[in-house]
Amino acid sequence: MSANTDVDSELWRQFYKLETQLNEKLRNITTPLEISYIYNPVEYAADLHQAYLKKYLKGGKKVLFIGLNPGPNGMGQTGIPFGNITTVRDKMGLNGTVNQPPNIHPKRPVNGLATTIEEPSGKRLWTKFQELSDGSLDIFFEQCFVYNFCPLLFYNSKGDYISPQKLKAPYNRQISNACLHTIEQILELIQPEVIVAIGRYAYDNLKAVKYCIEKRLLYLRHPSPRACTKNWSKIADEFFKNENLLKYFRITEQNKHKLMKSATLEHIEGKLCC
Repeated sequence: MSANTDVDSELWRQFYKLETQLNEKLRNITTPLEISYIYNPVEYAADLHQAYLKKYLKGGKKVLFIGLNPGPNGMGQTGIPFGNITTVRDKMGLNGTVNQPPNIHPKRPVNGLATTIEEPSGKRLWTKFQELSDGSLDIFFEQCFVYNFCPLLFYNSKGDYISPQKLKAPYNRQISNACLHTIEQILELIQPEVIVAIGRYAYDNLKAVKYCIEKRLLYLRHPSPRACTKNWSKIADEFFKNENLLKYFRITEQNKHKLMKSATLEHIEGKLCC
């Protein structure tokens, strides 16, 4: 095994270490009274989250998509950014244990891979990525990766979801600063050429990051039905075309043989087990 392969195989571990360091910082920030419950799926869904990193973060990426934070029915259940259940289970083929948050609101259960509720933003996003990548998320992940700005979900005493942009100062700024520091480290680790902020909040925060200033930072409208109409798919198509990003959704000659070999092995293994 070459030295480069050794480095690539451990990249996800370096990435995960940065995440755990961020979790520790976030735990030490005093929570305001209006926040009664905080879920961190990077912790309670660590098994499934690491499976995502192991499979798809084997080397640097050309494009890094950065969303806001976990959704209750997406990453909040699966530990994977925008991780709607059918994408994670059926398209990514990921498995892993999802435990419970230390403090859970009865109206906000965590069912992991047993959840039956689709997260609409994730379904829109991953369906588009798969569509643009010749029907294969493996091709998408060859040059791209998806991450969230903040790993936390916030609920009030009634179980109402509170998005990060609605957090009051100075708590909002403390959370943002901690996340920004980790984002800077992650960008230096992955070395993307293009950073795509999914949603205005992520974009506004990333504008202050030195790496994003020196590279190429773009804004993609968030796929949430609350933030966008049914035309999001068309909006996304125009965005990727106009920003000349479609080339990153194509398989490279360098990895064509590897993907073909992987597909062949999966086919053979499927024959053997049947």
